[in-house]
Amino acid sequence: MIRAFIAIELKNKITIENINSFSSRMKLNQPNIKLVKPENLHMTVKFLGNISESLASQIYNSLKQEINEDMFKGKTFNYNLKGVGQFRKFSVIWVKLIGDIQFLQQVKVSIENILFERMSIPRDKRPRFVPHLTIGRLKEGKINYQTFSALKNLVNENKNLELGPFTINQVKLKKSDLTPKGPIYSDLVY
Repeated sequence: MIRAFIAIELKNKITIENINSFSSRMKLNQPNIKLVKPENLHMTVKFLGNISESLASQIYNSLKQEINEDMFKGKTFNYNLKGVGQFRKFSVIWVKLIGDIQFLQQVKVSIENILFERMSIPRDKRPRFVPHLTIGRLKEGKINYQTFSALKNLVNENKNLELGPFTINQVKLKKSDLTPKGPIYSDLVY
């Protein structure tokens, strides 16, 4: 079995540096925050969980033809990452994607339909796609409450922080190998 997900990778070096700079400020405030490694920065389109090799191959071929070739058509779409936010009481810190969100919503719906109709993979419970990049996670038991209000202020003060461009020209099927030092992501290609 393969632990897999569908994602759009962040490759712009300046944007990655800007995110790292902001992340290091969070780390100073909350030493136990788990930051996403620069090489792992991505926007998850759909988490698949554990799937078989044969199913991964089917998914890869469908994504390649019907999403990357038929929808992206060799074009690159330009977005920006702007603004820091949080989910679940600051357990997930993320940055927002700005641009033609409607196109990404269509990509997401197409992927959900292909996976459900052809491979019986359940659709996500939330139909609306909220494109974002997770940059850090903070487990409740690891919070330093003496400086937690400073972290909240740091996030709230950076709701409009410009982090840089994010170009998108394809989705990828990714494998996630969990290790004690964190996940290692690699492309699945068939």
